[in-house]
Amino acid sequence: MRDALEALRAGLAPHYTVEREIGSGGMAHVYLAQERHPPRKVAIKVMKPGIASPGFRQRFIREIELTSQLLHPHIVPILAAEECLFVPDGPEGLCYYVMPYIEGESLRGRLLREKRIPLEAALHITREVADALTYAHARGIIHRDIKPENILLADGFALLTDFGIARAISAAPADASLTSPGELVGSLAYMAPEQLAGERQLDARTDVYGLASVLHEMLAGAPPLRQVAGSPKQGRTTLVNALRGQGIGRVEVRLLKTALSEALANEPDERLSSVEEFIARLEEAQRPGWGRRLSVLFDAMLARPAR
Repeated sequence: MRDALEALRAGLAPHYTVEREIGSGGMAHVYLAQERHPPRKVAIKVMKPGIASPGFRQRFIREIELTSQLLHPHIVPILAAEECLFVPDGPEGLCYYVMPYIEGESLRGRLLREKRIPLEAALHITREVADALTYAHARGIIHRDIKPENILLADGFALLTDFGIARAISAAPADASLTSPGELVGSLAYMAPEQLAGERQLDARTDVYGLASVLHEMLAGAPPLRQVAGSPKQGRTTLVNALRGQGIGRVEVRLLKTALSEALANEPDERLSSVEEFIARLEEAQRPGWGRRLSVLFDAMLARPAR
């Protein structure tokens, strides 16, 4: 039996020249290919043959159906898709879809290189991902796997990719068969507590938590610590020190920390209810000049000798 790459090359030969693997996740491999008409580079995401059960096929089909509805400047679109590709003497069936190949890097790649990202650049990325999520949420779709690997950076823009485990919020009860009871879908370091608990009735607040976790990592160098992983106080101290190290004033640091805390609340009912609300809190902390002026005044008062 030929491996998946050779099977893919044979099956897609009339339309694509598959070059090499460029990424891999829990469910799928991603390959770089050249499309013949029109001539362009594309990325082809292929479900792993070893997990090609009917349940996984259903989930993959839903991924295509959901993502193909999303046309937004900060969402990587679907160009073409097939439910299954059968190749003689190859794996029993390869489900795949085709996306534009994004010239750039993932946010994970940048974090591996820089560890932390300056505040203005981090907020710029957060706003653009939030814009994509607002668009998806308005259409009843949550992402459920916001993480640096799923945020691509190209030409100064952030693009959100891989709605592979997203589900239409309104259709969740009807789709209960797509996920086995107790199965966790998502990435642990960025997963909201209700998602960790295996709850099915997730909503936009789950993505708020994921986006806030990514922002925390951009600023502090690591996702927020939970009780099970370490001291929450240690996580807050790391964030504050990182912001103060950039010369951010005390008041602005306090407001940014408060916004993140509200977005990372353990209970969904206590969390910010939408990504728009999260961005509004961040904007309040960044209102031109006033936070910095208050910080300078506050620091001056602390430095003034007592009489």
